[in-house]
Amino acid sequence: MLVQAWYLSNSKCHRFWGNPICVGIYTPIDLPIDGLDFFQSPSHVVFWLFSLMIATLQGLRFHWAKGIDDWLIPPESVVRALMVVAFYVVIGIESQYFIPSLELIVTFSRTATHWFLTWSMVFIGLLLGVQSVQILKQRKLLQKTAQLLGNMAEWRMGSHVVDTALNNPAGLAFQKCDRRILFMDIRGFTSWCEKTSPETVAEVLDEYYRCVEPAAAKFQPLIITFTGDEIMGIYATPQQGIAAAKSMSKAALEMLELYGIGAGCGVHCGSVIEGLFGGADVRTYTVIGDVVNTAKRL
Repeated sequence: MLVQAWYLSNSKCHRFWGNPICVGIYTPIDLPIDGLDFFQSPSHVVFWLFSLMIATLQGLRFHWAKGIDDWLIPPESVVRALMVVAFYVVIGIESQYFIPSLELIVTFSRTATHWFLTWSMVFIGLLLGVQSVQILKQRKLLQKTAQLLGNMAEWRMGSHVVDTALNNPAGLAFQKCDRRILFMDIRGFTSWCEKTSPETVAEVLDEYYRCVEPAAAKFQPLIITFTGDEIMGIYATPQQGIAAAKSMSKAALEMLELYGIGAGCGVHCGSVIEGLFGGADVRTYTVIGDVVNTAKRL
Protein backbone atom coordinates (compact mmCIF):
# COMPACT_ATOMS: atom_id res chain seq x y z
CA MET A 1 0.00 0.00 0.00
CA LEU A 2 2.84 2.39 0.79
CA VAL A 3 4.54 1.67 -2.56
CA GLN A 4 1.26 2.25 -4.41
CA ALA A 5 0.59 5.48 -2.51
CA TRP A 6 4.14 6.69 -3.21
CA TYR A 7 3.79 6.01 -6.96
CA LEU A 8 0.31 7.56 -7.24
CA SER A 9 1.49 10.72 -5.44
CA ASN A 10 3.67 11.47 -8.48
CA SER A 11 1.82 13.83 -10.83
CA LYS A 12 3.30 12.07 -13.87
CA CYS A 13 2.22 8.56 -12.85
CA HIS A 14 -0.09 6.41 -14.98
CA ARG A 15 -3.23 5.85 -12.93
CA PHE A 16 -4.26 2.58 -14.60
CA TRP A 17 -0.94 0.85 -13.92
CA GLY A 18 -0.51 2.50 -10.50
CA ASN A 19 -3.71 1.28 -8.85
CA PRO A 20 -3.00 -2.51 -9.08
CA ILE A 21 0.50 -2.10 -7.57
CA CYS A 22 -0.68 -3.18 -4.10
CA VAL A 23 -2.34 -6.40 -5.28
CA GLY A 24 0.46 -6.91 -7.80
CA ILE A 25 3.04 -6.99 -4.99
CA TYR A 26 0.82 -9.03 -2.67
CA THR A 27 0.20 -11.79 -5.25
CA PRO A 28 3.82 -12.98 -5.86
CA ILE A 29 4.49 -12.83 -2.09
CA ASP A 30 1.49 -15.01 -1.21
CA LEU A 31 1.51 -17.26 -4.29
CA PRO A 32 4.45 -19.46 -3.12
CA ILE A 33 2.58 -20.02 0.17
CA ASP A 34 -0.91 -20.80 -1.19
CA GLY A 35 0.08 -22.17 -4.58
CA LEU A 36 -2.70 -22.29 -7.17
CA ASP A 37 -5.24 -22.19 -4.35
CA PHE A 38 -4.43 -18.48 -4.22
CA PHE A 39 -6.77 -17.88 -7.16
CA GLN A 40 -9.58 -19.88 -5.55
CA SER A 41 -9.75 -17.62 -2.52
CA PRO A 42 -12.74 -15.23 -2.87
CA SER A 43 -10.92 -12.53 -0.93
CA HIS A 44 -8.10 -12.63 -3.48
CA VAL A 45 -10.62 -12.49 -6.33
CA VAL A 46 -12.30 -9.49 -4.69
CA PHE A 47 -8.91 -7.83 -4.21
CA TRP A 48 -8.00 -8.21 -7.90
CA LEU A 49 -11.49 -7.41 -9.21
CA PHE A 50 -11.91 -4.14 -7.32
CA SER A 51 -8.30 -3.07 -7.95
CA LEU A 52 -8.86 -3.47 -11.70
CA MET A 53 -12.22 -1.69 -11.56
CA ILE A 54 -10.71 1.30 -9.75
CA ALA A 55 -7.67 1.26 -12.09
CA THR A 56 -9.99 1.30 -15.14
CA LEU A 57 -12.07 4.20 -13.81
CA GLN A 58 -8.92 6.17 -12.92
CA GLY A 59 -7.40 5.38 -16.31
CA LEU A 60 -10.51 6.76 -18.00
CA ARG A 61 -10.48 9.89 -15.81
CA PHE A 62 -6.82 10.78 -16.19
CA HIS A 63 -5.79 9.32 -19.55
CA TRP A 64 -8.44 8.01 -21.94
CA ALA A 65 -11.63 10.00 -21.39
CA LYS A 66 -10.59 13.32 -19.88
CA GLY A 67 -13.28 15.92 -19.33
CA ILE A 68 -16.01 13.61 -17.99
CA ASP A 69 -14.94 13.64 -14.34
CA ASP A 70 -18.50 14.45 -13.26
CA TRP A 71 -19.63 11.04 -14.55
CA LEU A 72 -16.63 8.96 -13.44
CA ILE A 73 -15.89 10.19 -9.92
CA PRO A 74 -19.20 9.09 -8.27
CA PRO A 75 -19.01 5.51 -9.69
CA GLU A 76 -15.38 5.27 -8.58
CA SER A 77 -16.35 6.39 -5.09
CA VAL A 78 -19.17 3.80 -4.97
CA VAL A 79 -16.79 1.04 -6.12
CA ARG A 80 -14.36 1.97 -3.33
CA ALA A 81 -17.17 1.84 -0.76
CA LEU A 82 -18.51 -1.48 -2.08
CA MET A 83 -15.03 -3.01 -1.87
CA VAL A 84 -15.36 -2.84 1.92
CA VAL A 85 -18.73 -4.61 1.72
CA ALA A 86 -17.37 -7.29 -0.64
CA PHE A 87 -14.47 -8.07 1.69
CA TYR A 88 -16.85 -8.16 4.64
CA VAL A 89 -19.16 -10.62 2.87
CA VAL A 90 -16.53 -13.12 1.68
CA ILE A 91 -14.56 -13.00 4.93
CA GLY A 92 -17.79 -13.31 6.94
CA ILE A 93 -18.78 -16.44 5.01
CA GLU A 94 -15.28 -17.94 5.22
CA SER A 95 -15.20 -17.33 9.00
CA GLN A 96 -18.21 -19.65 9.32
CA TYR A 97 -16.25 -22.42 7.57
CA PHE A 98 -18.28 -22.21 4.38
CA ILE A 99 -16.90 -22.12 0.87
CA PRO A 100 -18.26 -18.88 -0.62
CA SER A 101 -20.59 -19.32 -3.56
CA LEU A 102 -23.02 -17.05 -5.37
CA GLU A 103 -25.95 -18.63 -3.49
CA LEU A 104 -24.30 -18.14 -0.09
CA ILE A 105 -23.33 -14.56 -0.95
CA VAL A 106 -26.92 -13.74 -1.97
CA THR A 107 -28.32 -15.40 1.18
CA PHE A 108 -25.74 -13.64 3.40
CA SER A 109 -26.54 -10.27 1.81
CA ARG A 110 -30.31 -10.64 2.25
CA THR A 111 -30.23 -10.32 6.02
CA ALA A 112 -31.51 -6.96 7.24
CA THR A 113 -28.21 -5.79 8.70
CA HIS A 114 -26.23 -6.76 5.60
CA TRP A 115 -28.81 -5.22 3.28
CA PHE A 116 -28.65 -2.02 5.33
CA LEU A 117 -24.82 -2.06 5.28
CA THR A 118 -24.68 -2.54 1.51
CA TRP A 119 -27.06 0.26 0.58
CA SER A 120 -25.63 2.56 3.24
CA MET A 121 -22.19 2.15 1.70
CA VAL A 122 -23.62 2.80 -1.78
CA PHE A 123 -25.29 5.97 -0.50
CA ILE A 124 -22.14 7.11 1.33
CA GLY A 125 -20.07 6.38 -1.78
CA LEU A 126 -22.40 8.51 -3.91
CA LEU A 127 -22.28 11.37 -1.39
CA LEU A 128 -18.48 11.26 -1.25
CA GLY A 129 -18.36 11.11 -5.06
CA VAL A 130 -20.58 14.18 -5.44
CA GLN A 131 -18.49 16.00 -2.83
CA SER A 132 -15.31 15.09 -4.73
CA VAL A 133 -16.83 16.48 -7.93
CA GLN A 134 -17.64 19.76 -6.15
CA ILE A 135 -14.14 19.97 -4.66
CA LEU A 136 -12.59 19.26 -8.07
CA LYS A 137 -14.66 22.01 -9.71
CA GLN A 138 -13.74 24.48 -6.96
CA ARG A 139 -10.05 23.55 -7.28
CA LYS A 140 -10.12 24.07 -11.06
CA LEU A 141 -11.84 27.43 -10.59
CA LEU A 142 -9.27 28.49 -7.98
CA GLN A 143 -6.41 27.37 -10.24
CA LYS A 144 -7.87 29.28 -13.17
CA THR A 145 -8.39 32.38 -11.03
CA ALA A 146 -4.89 32.12 -9.54
CA GLN A 147 -3.37 31.76 -13.01
CA LEU A 148 -5.32 34.79 -14.26
CA LEU A 149 -4.29 36.87 -11.24
CA GLY A 150 -0.70 35.69 -11.66
CA ASN A 151 -0.72 36.70 -15.33
CA MET A 152 -2.22 40.09 -14.52
CA ALA A 153 0.37 40.64 -11.78
CA GLU A 154 3.19 39.72 -14.15
CA TRP A 155 1.77 41.98 -16.89
CA ARG A 156 1.75 44.87 -14.40
CA MET A 157 4.95 44.25 -12.44
CA GLY A 158 6.88 41.43 -14.09
CA SER A 159 7.73 37.89 -13.08
CA HIS A 160 10.70 39.02 -10.93
CA VAL A 161 8.44 41.05 -8.62
CA VAL A 162 5.76 38.35 -8.47
CA ASP A 163 8.35 35.68 -7.59
CA THR A 164 9.84 37.96 -4.94
CA ALA A 165 6.38 38.65 -3.45
CA LEU A 166 5.68 34.91 -3.19
CA ASN A 167 9.09 33.67 -2.03
CA ASN A 168 10.63 36.62 -0.19
CA PRO A 169 8.12 39.38 0.66
CA ALA A 170 10.80 41.28 2.56
CA GLY A 171 12.58 41.74 -0.77
CA LEU A 172 9.88 44.23 -1.84
CA ALA A 173 10.98 46.77 0.78
CA PHE A 174 12.96 49.83 -0.31
CA GLN A 175 16.58 48.95 -0.88
CA LYS A 176 19.64 50.36 -2.61
CA CYS A 177 20.60 48.26 -5.64
CA ASP A 178 23.11 48.38 -8.48
CA ARG A 179 21.03 48.28 -11.65
CA ARG A 180 21.20 48.85 -15.40
CA ILE A 181 18.35 51.15 -16.51
CA LEU A 182 17.21 51.15 -20.14
CA PHE A 183 14.74 53.55 -21.76
CA MET A 184 13.37 53.48 -25.30
CA ASP A 185 10.80 55.75 -26.93
CA ILE A 186 9.52 56.57 -30.39
CA ARG A 187 11.11 59.68 -31.90
CA GLY A 188 8.64 62.24 -33.18
CA PHE A 189 5.75 60.28 -31.72
CA THR A 190 3.68 63.31 -30.61
CA SER A 191 3.77 65.05 -34.01
CA TRP A 192 3.10 61.75 -35.79
CA CYS A 193 0.04 61.15 -33.56
CA GLU A 194 -1.37 64.57 -34.50
CA LYS A 195 -1.47 63.50 -38.16
CA THR A 196 -2.68 59.92 -37.54
CA SER A 197 -6.04 58.48 -36.49
CA PRO A 198 -6.30 57.16 -32.90
CA GLU A 199 -7.12 53.68 -34.23
CA THR A 200 -3.90 53.55 -36.24
CA VAL A 201 -1.87 54.92 -33.31
CA ALA A 202 -3.25 52.16 -31.05
CA GLU A 203 -2.50 49.45 -33.63
CA VAL A 204 1.06 50.71 -34.21
CA LEU A 205 1.76 50.97 -30.46
CA ASP A 206 0.48 47.45 -29.91
CA GLU A 207 2.65 46.13 -32.75
CA TYR A 208 5.61 48.11 -31.37
CA TYR A 209 5.21 46.48 -27.95
CA ARG A 210 4.85 43.01 -29.43
CA CYS A 211 8.00 43.42 -31.54
CA VAL A 212 10.19 44.94 -28.83
CA GLU A 213 9.13 42.93 -25.79
CA PRO A 214 10.62 39.57 -26.98
CA ALA A 215 13.91 41.33 -27.69
CA ALA A 216 13.89 42.81 -24.17
CA ALA A 217 12.76 39.59 -22.48
CA LYS A 218 15.53 37.56 -24.12
CA PHE A 219 18.10 39.06 -21.72
CA GLN A 220 16.26 38.33 -18.42
CA PRO A 221 15.02 41.78 -17.37
CA LEU A 222 13.98 42.26 -13.77
CA ILE A 223 11.17 44.61 -14.81
CA ILE A 224 9.72 45.85 -18.12
CA THR A 225 7.11 48.64 -18.16
CA PHE A 226 5.19 50.29 -21.02
CA THR A 227 4.02 53.91 -20.68
CA GLY A 228 2.69 55.38 -23.88
CA ASP A 229 5.49 55.09 -26.44
CA GLU A 230 8.08 54.67 -23.67
CA ILE A 231 9.55 51.31 -22.63
CA MET A 232 11.65 50.97 -19.48
CA GLY A 233 13.71 47.88 -18.71
CA ILE A 234 15.74 47.12 -15.57
CA TYR A 235 18.63 44.64 -15.82
CA ALA A 236 21.04 43.13 -13.33
CA THR A 237 24.29 43.35 -15.36
CA PRO A 238 25.75 45.84 -17.89
CA GLN A 239 26.09 43.06 -20.48
CA GLN A 240 22.38 42.28 -20.25
CA GLY A 241 21.37 45.95 -20.46
CA ILE A 242 23.55 46.76 -23.47
CA ALA A 243 22.68 43.57 -25.36
CA ALA A 244 18.98 44.23 -24.73
CA ALA A 245 19.30 47.82 -25.95
CA LYS A 246 20.88 46.69 -29.22
CA SER A 247 18.30 43.96 -29.77
CA MET A 248 15.35 46.22 -28.91
CA SER A 249 16.62 49.04 -31.17
CA LYS A 250 16.99 46.68 -34.11
CA ALA A 251 13.48 45.24 -33.63
CA ALA A 252 11.89 48.68 -33.16
CA LEU A 253 13.58 50.32 -36.17
CA GLU A 254 12.67 47.47 -38.51
CA MET A 255 9.04 47.75 -37.50
CA LEU A 256 8.69 51.56 -37.23
CA GLU A 257 10.39 52.46 -40.53
CA LEU A 258 7.23 51.25 -42.30
CA TYR A 259 5.44 54.25 -40.74
CA GLY A 260 8.22 56.79 -41.31
CA ILE A 261 9.20 57.05 -37.66
CA GLY A 262 12.10 55.74 -35.53
CA ALA A 263 13.11 55.06 -31.94
CA GLY A 264 15.80 56.16 -29.50
CA CYS A 265 17.34 54.05 -26.75
CA GLY A 266 19.56 54.87 -23.77
CA VAL A 267 21.23 52.81 -21.03
CA HIS A 268 22.79 53.98 -17.77
CA CYS A 269 24.24 52.04 -14.82
CA GLY A 270 24.54 52.78 -11.11
CA SER A 271 22.84 52.76 -7.72
CA VAL A 272 19.07 53.22 -7.49
CA ILE A 273 16.40 52.92 -4.81
CA GLU A 274 14.20 49.96 -5.67
CA GLY A 275 10.94 48.89 -4.04
CA LEU A 276 7.17 48.89 -3.94
CA PHE A 277 5.84 52.45 -4.26
CA GLY A 278 2.24 53.61 -3.92
CA GLY A 279 -0.79 54.00 -1.68
CA ALA A 280 -3.26 51.60 -0.13
CA ASP A 281 -4.99 50.62 -3.39
CA VAL A 282 -2.51 51.38 -6.19
CA ARG A 283 1.12 50.28 -5.90
CA THR A 284 3.90 49.57 -8.35
CA TYR A 285 7.42 48.17 -8.08
CA THR A 286 9.91 50.55 -9.65
CA VAL A 287 13.23 52.34 -9.25
CA ILE A 288 14.12 55.99 -8.60
CA GLY A 289 17.31 58.03 -8.52
CA ASP A 290 19.70 60.08 -10.67
CA VAL A 291 20.67 56.99 -12.67
CA VAL A 292 17.03 56.59 -13.75
CA ASN A 293 16.69 60.27 -14.69
CA THR A 294 19.94 60.18 -16.69
CA ALA A 295 18.92 57.04 -18.56
CA LYS A 296 15.61 58.61 -19.49
CA ARG A 297 17.29 61.76 -20.83
CA LEU A 298 19.82 59.70 -22.81
